[in-house]
Amino acid sequence: MIRAIVVDDEVPAREELIYILQNFKDIEIIGEASHGVEVLELNRKLKPDLIFLDIQMPKISGIDVARKILQEPHIPLIVFVTAYEEHALEAFEVNAIDYILKPISIERLSKSMNKIINNINIGKSDYLGKIDKLIKTLKDKETENKIRISVSDNGKIIPLDAKEIIYATIEDKNTVIFSKKGKFETNYTLGELSDKLGRENFFRSHKSYLINLNLIEVIEPWFNSTFNLKLKDIVEKIPVSRSQSKEFKSIMNID
Repeated sequence: MIRAIVVDDEVPAREELIYILQNFKDIEIIGEASHGVEVLELNRKLKPDLIFLDIQMPKISGIDVARKILQEPHIPLIVFVTAYEEHALEAFEVNAIDYILKPISIERLSKSMNKIINNINIGKSDYLGKIDKLIKTLKDKETENKIRISVSDNGKIIPLDAKEIIYATIEDKNTVIFSKKGKFETNYTLGELSDKLGRENFFRSHKSYLINLNLIEVIEPWFNSTFNLKLKDIVEKIPVSRSQSKEFKSIMNID
């Protein structure tokens, strides 16, 4: 029998997961918690085999709770419960621990339980390596989602999340951002925008273009080893210059 704790700051979400887990005879719910400090206390007291841990909680996120648990004498398996979109979780599939995507379905939970049962006796050193990798991935994603750029529009200040920015370019010597909220001028240079938005998700495809790599829909090979890009939500094709082509191919894993 796998002894488990369920952690979520929202009571309905916690109750829903506990209800669904009743369908699995190998799981015994021995405790539940609504915040990070509480789950750390329960981990020390009850020493569970498994913790279902919500990522987005106030004060202490599930990611930081997991980091603290890794420093504890008792380290259970951790399954993250998250509302992140599916594409943000592809990197997690290679790990022994798992995630459950909200809204929770019994089919997805069944797959997760099979993985848990198969890995409940995983060696401690192997598990620590896997969860360290997963926490880093989650933390990087959390940081990426918090990056914002503020722009002006008719006397108003408009905050743009990094994921909303499609690309930036130069028009009449001014830097212009094209986003899901519209087109805005900014005082930042393309180089400054690149530094602020991060090189992992944004790429200087051309001296006059900075693009969101996550919004590329089609890559069209062009002449002299260059490319044209179709980005989501825009008609204009964005060039990849010859000088940037080699780095672009490496980033996109193009042979």
